[in-house]
Amino acid sequence: MRFTGQIICLARSFRLHAEELGNAVPESPLYFLKSSSAVIGDGDTIVLPPESALVHHEGEVAVEIGARLRRTTADEAARAIAGWTVLNDVTARDLQKADDGRFTRAKGFDTFCPLSAARVPAPPWRDCRVQCAVNGALRQDGALRDLLWTPGEILAAVSAVMTLWPGDIVSLGTPAGVGPLVDGDEVEVRLIGPDGGVLAQVRNPVRRDAVSREAPPADPNLS
Repeated sequence: MRFTGQIICLARSFRLHAEELGNAVPESPLYFLKSSSAVIGDGDTIVLPPESALVHHEGEVAVEIGARLRRTTADEAARAIAGWTVLNDVTARDLQKADDGRFTRAKGFDTFCPLSAARVPAPPWRDCRVQCAVNGALRQDGALRDLLWTPGEILAAVSAVMTLWPGDIVSLGTPAGVGPLVDGDEVEVRLIGPDGGVLAQVRNPVRRDAVSREAPPADPNLS
């Protein structure tokens, strides 16, 4: 799939995820841009690049922007959400650490942003959960009520720096439980509603890049 909008992702927006990676919890929303060329759809293949030996899943709930936002309030921003969905902020963790925590290379590889086509209008988000499973085994299960900021507050903070346009995607961050993906895995991210039903999901197979079927040796200090 070809995506032409902006993709803005939150970092450390769940306290337990920040702590599991040994990072400080930010005082205000911390975010970064993810390459639009990384976007793939449901069923497309996540390709593990030869440059990395440690690629992690990060299951996240995201919102699609429905109106232009520039220096807006949290209430106005919340009303501009056109729909809710899920994405997988796939990350080459070893490269992220090698780059002193900078995100562009580690999170920008082609196929590193599986994005569901579903758009759910105005779910009761505080009662929803985001889950990530690998080969059917649940690895991440986070309540959205545990976000450090509301979606409106997040969008307002982003809009103070950059204009958000209809169709842009803002991902609200990942809960604790991130972990490795290897060749042959299948990973699924899903938005769970208050009744336990699946509102949106994206499922993808994982394959090592054909350029190098063998992963480079992993640094044991990063596992």
